Amino acid sequence: MAQVDDAKRRIVEEIERTRGDLSGATEIVRERLNFSRRFAVAWEKYSWTWMTVAALAGWVLSRLPARKKKIYIEQSGKRARTGKSFSGAVAGKLWSLVWSVARPLVTAYLTRKISQKM
Repeated sequence: MAQVDDAKRRIVEEIERTRGDLSGATEIVRERLNFSRRFAVAWEKYSWTWMTVAALAGWVLSRLPARKKKIYIEQSGKRARTGKSFSGAVAGKLWSLVWSVARPLVTAYLTRKISQKM
């Protein structure tokens, strides 16, 4: 019976020692994976370096050419999509001509009215 109790006690002691080792290892892993604290420490220690890198990255990004989106329009399907007939196209061009003449007149009239009110 003494041998069974002695074996149980040794197993319990080994389990306790293994738990202690694992808790120490998990603390090390937790410390290494704490990115928010590591980033805060790195920011405090190397703040000018971080700002320089950010400024350089912004400068490089500002020098990239603008993205140009290409739009392809099919000429044959244009009339079918818009639903305009020949008379509609003529009316549109006529309205464009009338508006190009009337716009300066309307602007001058409104400018005169506003200046009279003031």
